[in-house]
Amino acid sequence: MIRRLFPEELEIILASINRERHFLYYSYLTFRKKHTVHYGHFSEHGELLGVAAYLKGLPFNAFSVYPVQKSFRPQPVLALMKQELGIPDGAVGSFIVSKDRWALLSLKMDVTKPPKGIWLMKHQHPGDLPSQDEAVFRLGPSYFEQIESIMTELDTMAFAREELQNPFYGVVHDQELIAVGGYHIYSEDYVELGNIGTEPAWRRQGYGKKVSAALTREGRAVTSDVYLNVLEDNLNAVRLYRSLGYEAICEQYLVEFAL
Repeated sequence: MIRRLFPEELEIILASINRERHFLYYSYLTFRKKHTVHYGHFSEHGELLGVAAYLKGLPFNAFSVYPVQKSFRPQPVLALMKQELGIPDGAVGSFIVSKDRWALLSLKMDVTKPPKGIWLMKHQHPGDLPSQDEAVFRLGPSYFEQIESIMTELDTMAFAREELQNPFYGVVHDQELIAVGGYHIYSEDYVELGNIGTEPAWRRQGYGKKVSAALTREGRAVTSDVYLNVLEDNLNAVRLYRSLGYEAICEQYLVEFAL
């Protein structure tokens, strides 16, 4: 049986889930909950085998998949969601899942390209943060238009306009924003850095590191649990984050699949 999950069922899942093993789905259960729909796959005896969730409001089909049992079959769940959510034929969806859970799913998904490795990193060493740089400051509403412009220019597809309610930090030259960063999640529970980028003409001058350091420092003032995701093959970014005191804590895959 496949059906949409009830709020009380989501609360039961939330009470037992490991945030760092299921980082994306945890956010769908919490801070992204109001924009998300969840569908469960159940055995004939009513046992939950797994969940697929869809996040509305992004310019791509953003899913999360949470396997509970080895017998979970995601494709029928995704097919029903495609029909009920009005997703067009030929569309592509994507999700991030931990390496061990992907081992349960890899033979059950119609992937469109080889999955990409992506690290979940956590800030572990506050002493590695450099001193605060005066060139980096918190951006007020007067910069929101420039932030959105840079997000579009850099093709940061995971940016959602409502994230402007979270702090953004940047570097400005001649009143133009040249480097910027913010948060996907900003709370006392945990913080997730995101939307970090530098204008092409200003790269390789350390601005990305300065902005990331400011974001990390601000995040740690709120909570000790500060995270970010970075593609495994983006070696420069991985080295940068490690130099700031981050460690990779979970190997994941970014999966794109046919709907």
